[in-house]
Amino acid sequence: MQKAVLRKDLQIRTDAKNVYLPVNQRIDFGFPVETAEFREVEKEVTDYRLLVDVPEGIRPILPSSYDTIGSIAVVKMADDVAKYASQIGEAIIATQKSIKTVCSDSGVVDRYRTRDIRVVAGEKTTETVHREYGMTLAVDIAKVFFSPRLATEREIVAKEVLPDEIVIDMFAGIGPFSILIAKTRSPKVVYAIDLNPDAIEYLRQNVALNKVSNVVPIQGDARAEVGKLEKADRIIMNLPHEASTFIREAIQALKPGGIIHYYEITDDAELGKRLDEIADIARAEGRVAREVARRRVKSYSPSMNFYALELQFL
Repeated sequence: MQKAVLRKDLQIRTDAKNVYLPVNQRIDFGFPVETAEFREVEKEVTDYRLLVDVPEGIRPILPSSYDTIGSIAVVKMADDVAKYASQIGEAIIATQKSIKTVCSDSGVVDRYRTRDIRVVAGEKTTETVHREYGMTLAVDIAKVFFSPRLATEREIVAKEVLPDEIVIDMFAGIGPFSILIAKTRSPKVVYAIDLNPDAIEYLRQNVALNKVSNVVPIQGDARAEVGKLEKADRIIMNLPHEASTFIREAIQALKPGGIIHYYEITDDAELGKRLDEIADIARAEGRVAREVARRRVKSYSPSMNFYALELQFL
């Protein structure tokens, strides 16, 4: 049957002997043709904003997107919207079968980069299992920081790792960079550092879940820990608000010709200034900095962006 002939808006009917196909024109199938009534196909609603029970004046300012981490949806809500958090959560669960819990996110609250998370609908848990590029990652979003929006960035970095490289992940969290590299490439070792003891505990769980043996979890301040390790071929610095304060120690921990994957949230006009500062620090260490690649990973605010810089230090 030609695709244009079958009515997709109507349900196919069956009985004990026959299958009835709804069509939009008379065609000779070699079978009897008859007129019958068909039920309309119920269209699945996937946009929670069409279902949520809020005043009509609120509907235009509802969050248009949210993060999905495993079975948890994490939503940032403006003050005018937050009073309807439970209704928003219930509508998201109703429209997304994979979501079991909805949480509001009120921003970063402590030195471990954790977020002010509150369950507003569904199962009363902040712990889940997230899957990304073949990885299985256990996470408690109230205890550790994790962003699913960096999945593509993590894959880009992992693909650049060469066999037998020594990698240092200075702010590893639950290990998405470290584990993806260990799981898909063949590094000699990945040293995964984080200050947050809860992050290190989940990192250890994730190392076991993903059956990788060459990731070494280290709980502590990266500034102090990198100096205790063997020199790295590659260092990952995913701490976008504070990475610049660790750059000297990272350069010192890097082999000549090594690469630093440096992340920063900054105004476009300030990026060049930051690169000049990094070059000055490198010169003071007897090194030469060279920008290999630059990516705008995502927008952070109307005037600021999240940048990924690949910097080589000769």
